[in-house]
Amino acid sequence: MEQLKHKHYHDEEFDHHWIIKTYVGRDKTVFSEELLNTTMQKIFQCLCSGIVKGETLIDLTAGAAFCHLMVMSDFFKEITILDSSDRKLKEMEKWLNKEPEAVDWSHAAEISCGIKGVSELVEAEEEKVRSIVKRCLKWDPTNDNPLGSVVLPQADCAVSAWYFDVACKDHECYRNSFRKFSSLLKVGGHLILFAFFSATYYTIGDHRFSFLNYNEDFVKEVLRDNGYTTVSFEVYESKLNTHLMDHEHIGYIVARKEREN
Repeated sequence: MEQLKHKHYHDEEFDHHWIIKTYVGRDKTVFSEELLNTTMQKIFQCLCSGIVKGETLIDLTAGAAFCHLMVMSDFFKEITILDSSDRKLKEMEKWLNKEPEAVDWSHAAEISCGIKGVSELVEAEEEKVRSIVKRCLKWDPTNDNPLGSVVLPQADCAVSAWYFDVACKDHECYRNSFRKFSSLLKVGGHLILFAFFSATYYTIGDHRFSFLNYNEDFVKEVLRDNGYTTVSFEVYESKLNTHLMDHEHIGYIVARKEREN
């Protein structure tokens, strides 16, 4: 199937319940190590090192995922969640409000507690995240001001896991979207970025959706052009052997913002 025929993150058919059930649900042990455990461990190790500090965090992540926020909840006092998908924002609000039909993220809380060594505090881990997520906001990168009339103070830390991979249709869109997201981070603050390299598609239900295909050099160029210095840039080979997605490597990047672009 040609990539141009793949559906896109903002398509009407996109259902965030399906992406969670397919990749990061409690029973998805094939994906759990790579997409949950490793991601959460790397974030936790970074924050424990003291390199990334601050009180405020802004998150722009693909899918209605709270897993990485579990391990970050001990290090920040306030989290703002952004996304360009209305469906994702509705799913996030359901979980935050503990609605019956919300996605069950207790397994992510269990992983987080295991990483932190507090395995008996699973419910408290979820409640901690709920208490510090202050807002879920619509992010429209096609606008000059993606937050509309909302004005946020620049954050100490920004995290994005695979959002630009699924939301951007070409490299120029990535550059523009990244620049706008970067404007929300203060000078001296840190960006934590996860990326799929050499990927073209992922599967939800009976549909294939498009990944933006790019490599490490492209990300380094975007970071440099937007005034970042790289603190850590790790690339590791995907161990997944699945027809559901075709990424070859995962990138984990920590970068410090040195100037406004």
